Amino acid sequence: MQRTAITVGRARDEVARLWATPGYRTDYIDRHGATVAFKDAPGDRGTEIHVDLGDDTSRLGAVARRVTGGADPLAKAKDDLRRFKQRVETGVIPRSDGAPEGELAERKLKQRPAQPLDDSELDKAGAA
Repeated sequence: MQRTAITVGRARDEVARLWATPGYRTDYIDRHGATVAFKDAPGDRGTEIHVDLGDDTSRLGAVARRVTGGADPLAKAKDDLRRFKQRVETGVIPRSDGAPEGELAERKLKQRPAQPLDDSELDKAGAA
């Protein structure tokens, strides 16, 4: 089973209402028919949203996703939950100039390790 959860700093009825609102609705979780449950967070800290994506953990499915460039379903669900939380708590989804589309699991998978500069690049950096 693939499960994830997040805590949103709002009352459970408000979170459930916003979850059902088209402007707030999450794309990936909604399209894949995941089971979603809302629970009061301990210590009166808001609402926990629990998402169960089902049992898509077969090795063949994971290999097929990697070969075709598909992202991990759990990572995409976490992205959706994080965006929902940001939108509910702040009213916006923060973006940076370096990644205007936001932080995406797909983008993380395509990252390369940092490469050292060669001597000519170091000379250019020192001259600036």
